[in-house]
Amino acid sequence: MADYASLQDHADAVLALLRAQPDLTVYPPEGGGPNTVPNGALPPYVSVHIASDRPLGARLTMRSTRMRIRIYCHCVGADDIGARAVSDLVADVLLDAKVIIAGRSCYPIRSETGRDPREDESTGQSFVTITDTYRLESDPGSTGS
Repeated sequence: MADYASLQDHADAVLALLRAQPDLTVYPPEGGGPNTVPNGALPPYVSVHIASDRPLGARLTMRSTRMRIRIYCHCVGADDIGARAVSDLVADVLLDAKVIIAGRSCYPIRSETGRDPREDESTGQSFVTITDTYRLESDPGSTGS
């Protein structure tokens, strides 16, 4: 199945880009772990969740054609300014980036939507989250340059 690439292959490529930015704290941490932020983590940070839109054919044949990946980036700051700063760092890393995935031809990462800032005091500490969504698509083929 040379043209198959898993969701994890795509997630690994995206997370590697984000983790290479020294000014970003990224969850999940390198080496794996849950897609949750550890208790006591202090902003600023980005919590990343990745999901795919699998084409119908992939369910029937267990083979992927075009993969469309959604990258949900929860950009967290102590206040609005901090959340925007994290959102800007994430955008600088992801927007128009082309990842390399073996056996895949990847398109540049695009912005999909953003969600309004949301204040949260559920942990007893106040922080603000901006959720930005990005899209990564790939087809079977050479990785190119």
